[in-house]
Amino acid sequence: MAKPLIYQITNTVSAQMQADCTALLGGLSIMSRNVREAKQIAEASDALLINIGTPPENALELYCEAASGASSKGRPMALDLVGFGFSDFRTHAAKELLSKFKFSVVKGNHAEIAALCGRAAAPRGVSCDGAEKEMAAVTKECAAHLGCVVFATGAQDFVSDGARDFIIGGGSALMNRTSGFGCALGSAAALFCANQRPLDASRRALRLFRGAAHKAERTAKGAYSFRINFMDMLAELSDAKERTKNGR
Repeated sequence: MAKPLIYQITNTVSAQMQADCTALLGGLSIMSRNVREAKQIAEASDALLINIGTPPENALELYCEAASGASSKGRPMALDLVGFGFSDFRTHAAKELLSKFKFSVVKGNHAEIAALCGRAAAPRGVSCDGAEKEMAAVTKECAAHLGCVVFATGAQDFVSDGARDFIIGGGSALMNRTSGFGCALGSAAALFCANQRPLDASRRALRLFRGAAHKAERTAKGAYSFRINFMDMLAELSDAKERTKNGR
């Protein structure tokens, strides 16, 4: 499939970064929070991302319309639990989605995934400074319960499909100095799900982001130059992988 089209209902704070990452990784973005066209767009797209980071007033209706459209066509769906456990509204919306629809990938930071499993409440806001203790087991438990791939991001990333588990390290601490990296990661996972199995797609996205961050840090003068370097490295690593795959 050339240039998969990804419908991103997403966090307005990081929408531009997500669109840029999708383009750099060989995909196309379409973004709309209009409930009247959500189902039609989802049906015509190759994958759906729902990121609950900045939910509109009619969030649950919007999310359900899009998920219904994607499900009707058998499209992969990724759910990014930004701020899950912090507010009752977004927590309820995410739980409703998970009770009604089958997602390919569910992602969040350590605190959000722990909250989803009933282990803890999310910290203040949408960032995670929590410890990693037991996160491998929590992620596996969540994946088994939901019947999909789950990954939890933090100092180390934990990903599981309920049977197979992986820990992914590396990267750069500078990823925590500006916003949007986690949301962009969700878009990358959704994009890769259009052509790969969810576990492979998730591992690919996680490793690619960690690798790009590691390379970007080497020449960064600070947090914001790191951000720009990261985008260049993301494209470079993605292009290199495609050349290798195609034997060039």
